[in-house]
Amino acid sequence: MKNLPGARAARRSPRRWRLLAAVGCIAALTFSNATSASAEIQPVPDAVGYDYSPGEPAIWGSVGGTAGAYYDKACSGGYAIAGDSGFFLTTAAACGFMIAADGSIRGDAGYHADVFARRAADPLVLLRMRPGNDAHQILADPTTGEYPGNGRIQGWTRSADQPVGLLVGKMGIDTGWTEGRILGTAPGRFGEHLLCTDAAAGPGDVGGPVWRMDASGLRALGTVAGISDRGGACYRPIQETLYQYGAYLPSWGPSPGRPSWGTFAPGMVAYQGTVETTYVGRIIDKGDDWRL
Repeated sequence: MKNLPGARAARRSPRRWRLLAAVGCIAALTFSNATSASAEIQPVPDAVGYDYSPGEPAIWGSVGGTAGAYYDKACSGGYAIAGDSGFFLTTAAACGFMIAADGSIRGDAGYHADVFARRAADPLVLLRMRPGNDAHQILADPTTGEYPGNGRIQGWTRSADQPVGLLVGKMGIDTGWTEGRILGTAPGRFGEHLLCTDAAAGPGDVGGPVWRMDASGLRALGTVAGISDRGGACYRPIQETLYQYGAYLPSWGPSPGRPSWGTFAPGMVAYQGTVETTYVGRIIDKGDDWRL
């Protein structure tokens, strides 16, 4: 599954493509005077501000409180999703649990986003990027800079097309690029169903992207929302996230639009184990680089 053209030359090198804010955002969060906009990825001459890609760190800044004054919680960022109000980044809501967070999110080059919203019973949270920053659907290992294929997400895969035994990959700040197979489903923190894998993962990988390479290129599968008792990534399928927010996934391929609610693949089984979805994320000293 790995197909490496070499390490990413520089995390903050000038980018040639950007995901415009005009791609729209979440229908369920649409303002009354919002107008629809189509997804566009257009070339621009130079990078300005923070250049975000799925899998990069999503570090929750904390304020106040005895503990919150001394540490931050480091997790991973997921895909950008879009609808009628702009575009938003995704990460795991559990990353902000048990921490006095002020809503600021930073990566490896400073603060770039703020917590925007979370729907009830949703394991993910939406982040709005600060002005001057951009996102694109180019996947890279945050620990090495290596790309799977050309790194460009070409679209997403339905929940029904993610069966037991399917080989998947995940990115995250703890264990980087790992691969494994789907083992079964498990309940998440809010009663939602996650797909559990044996792709190695650590607490800081929660919020990061899960993907697969197939004949059409890189496909988004979901977002890590928990860690199994075997140390594997458990993720929420991307179809359910898009449906929850009435959203679509901007990508480098043809857009399939906004999906309906999905069903799991035929023959799906229950994961025989437990999943941690609450006390996740990696504690780092306040202000520290996530690599330390």
